[in-house]
Amino acid sequence: MVLPQLVATVFLIIGSFVLFRGGQELRTVFHILGNDPVPVRSLDGHTGPVEITGTAVAHEEGETVTAPFTGSECLAYTYEVEEYRSSGKHSHWETLDEGQDGVDFVVDDGNARVRVNPDGADVRFESQSVTVSPGTELPERLADYVERTEGVEAQDGSVNLLVTEISLGNKQRFTERRLDVGEDVYVYGQAMRGPATEWGSNLVDAIVGDGDGTPVFVISDTSERGTARRIVRGAIAEVTFGLVAVLIGAAVLLSVLL
Repeated sequence: MVLPQLVATVFLIIGSFVLFRGGQELRTVFHILGNDPVPVRSLDGHTGPVEITGTAVAHEEGETVTAPFTGSECLAYTYEVEEYRSSGKHSHWETLDEGQDGVDFVVDDGNARVRVNPDGADVRFESQSVTVSPGTELPERLADYVERTEGVEAQDGSVNLLVTEISLGNKQRFTERRLDVGEDVYVYGQAMRGPATEWGSNLVDAIVGDGDGTPVFVISDTSERGTARRIVRGAIAEVTFGLVAVLIGAAVLLSVLL
């Protein structure tokens, strides 16, 4: 009787967690679609949650960050390294390393500009992935990254059997998502008072970023509706999986108790 109860508990815990996470994603979609982007000019002196769209450009200092896998100079990025693991009939992509970085940038809607601080943002950029098969030599930038990163090892080993050579290791996937200079950008965040700007500048006296007054802080390289579509696809999958797992766990638990 202990094993069925354990299985039921595992399904209930995992299902509840995934269901909650999917619900949070749907909450983000609700907030995105429940508001409309406003002109950047209206943010002058404004505080509170706002949506803005425009072109992402470098701040006046022209500062950028270097994306780890492509070496591209950009305004913000996220990255993820996964390894394909298999055991019997079960297989999955396991995350070995991930992270993000960015610098303050400016959103220009054609009439005015506003500064954005990306710290703490839920970024939703288009992904670029490279999958490397075991035994394959990594491209130079990826090889440099693996060499200096603890927890990520090159899967380029092999065994020479004279008549053939067998590659050892697992497939690896390197994914990079960037906000490049000049790309379209959508931001849902909190407008706050910024430093005073020069007379005649079209840079408004505000900064958009994370804050207690906004329910979500999202930066995306597509439109408002495009951002919502990106999020809702994963959210529906998570809610469905979580609900099924919870129902299975509840059914197993009921069968034990009855």
